[in-house]
Formats: sequence, structure tokens, C-alpha cells
Amino acid sequence: MMIKSMTGYGRGEIKEKGYYITVEIKSLNHRFLDINCRMNKLLSGLEEKVREFVSKQIARGRIELNIGFEVYERSINVIEIDESLLSEYLRVFTDIKSKFELEGFIKVSDLVYLPEVIKVKNDDLDLEEIWKLLKLPLSEAINNLIDMRNKEGIKLYDDVVNRIDKISNIVKEIEDLSFVMVEDYRKRLEQRIKELGVDIDHNRMAMEIAIIADKSCIAEEITRLKSHIIQFKDSLEEEGSIGKKLDFIVQEMNREANTIASKSIDYRISSKVIDLKNEIEKIREQVQNIE
Repeated sequence: MMIKSMTGYGRGEIKEKGYYITVEIKSLNHRFLDINCRMNKLLSGLEEKVREFVSKQIARGRIELNIGFEVYERSINVIEIDESLLSEYLRVFTDIKSKFELEGFIKVSDLVYLPEVIKVKNDDLDLEEIWKLLKLPLSEAINNLIDMRNKEGIKLYDDVVNRIDKISNIVKEIEDLSFVMVEDYRKRLEQRIKELGVDIDHNRMAMEIAIIADKSCIAEEITRLKSHIIQFKDSLEEEGSIGKKLDFIVQEMNREANTIASKSIDYRISSKVIDLKNEIEKIREQVQNIE
């Protein structure tokens, strides 16, 4: 199983049928799939198709998508003449000339500036044709992005596997210390009582140690931590988007570490818990970048 990073970049372009289309796509960490699409307003009718196309191939991350669109060797502007309006202008000019016995000729340049006679409008683009072209650089950019995310994913995988192994080792060290924690506490308590020169009440001491043993017992937390570690490793080998699941498991591991810290009566365990939480935080930072 190859995990995917959520950071990457890809680019694609096409120059065909009088159009030059460029696509740049960048992805960043995000809890969900968030697509921010910037494109020429002439292509706004294709935005929904673009979003759907991207979402079928990318499951998670903040996606910054820039689509450039240029027209060359063709015009999308059409000049139209309102012939009926022009005829009406000419009729009025002829009537004025005749009625007031005016001389002179009407020039073409005079007609050009008459209101509404000549109109320039955008020809309707064939969006279906453009969509067929756009899919090519869009696919190229996405494939490049995914390729980069996969390469980053390999590095991420190696790092988190190394860190989860470190966490497993620390948990084992804490477990080993927990087996002697209460006995060490009993010895320290006896030594303290002797230093004070007070007779030892063995019954009371046994009760005190039993209470401490119960309050400081971390067997359940250790068991759950071991279970989380196994679940984490298994999840790394699953197909699909696993980032959210891994993040949840890491949160649960941190919860158990906090509980152990609050129960600890041994400075060695407390020290190991600090190391444990440090590794959990590091692995959490990496998990945030897994799709």
C-alpha cells in the first residue's frame, strides 16, 4: 500500500483548434476536499464539470486550481450591422437633404459613428468542444499532482513507520517499569519510615500500598496503546483515504498517554511518558499530511 501526501503540484497545457489552455493545480493539507477554482469567466459554464472531474480523482485536501484560456488564430468577436436602423437613418438624411435643399454627400465614416448601427458582440463559445480539449491538460495536471503526492507519500510512510516503532518501544519500556513501580514505591516508603524512626504498621502500610497500586495501575492504558499501535500499522496498509482514520487513532494514543502521566508515581515512567507524547506529536504532524 502506498499512502499519499496531501501536498503536491501539477501542470498541463494544450494548444489546439485556436485555443491555448493551461492548467495548474496545487494541493495543501485540509480535513476535507476543498476545491478553489479560478478560470476565465468565458469558461464559467464548465466550472461544475471541472469540480466533478477533480473530485473523482482526489479525495482530500485544499485544491488550488488555475485554468488559463486564450484564443489565437480565430476571433470570438463578431461585428454586426443593424441594417434596418441604418436604412432608417439614410431615409431621414435623404428627407432632410430634400426638404432643406442641402448639398453634400453622406460618407461611410459618417455612418460608422451613428448610435447602435454597428455592434460588436462575443460569439458564443462551443463549451462542449472546449471541455473536450480542457480535459486533456486537466488530466495531465492531476496526474502530475498525484505522482508528486505518491512520491511524498513514500517518504511519509517510512517516517511514520519509524515513529510508530519508536512509540511501540517506549510503551514496552513503560510497561516494564509499571511491573516494578509499586514494589519500588513500597521500598521507598519503608525507607522513609525508618529514617523517621517510626515503627512500621504493616497492616496500614499494606493498605496504603494497595490503594496506591490501584490508583496508579496503567495496565488498561498500556493494553489500549498496544491495540492502537496495531490498528495504526494495519491502517497504513489499507486502500483509499486513510488520513482521517490515522489522525483519530493518534488522538486516542495521546489520550492514553495523558492518563498514564496523571497516574504515574514513578519519575522514570513520567520521563518515558514525555518521550512518548513527543513522538505522538511528531507522528500527528505527519499524519496531518496524509490523504
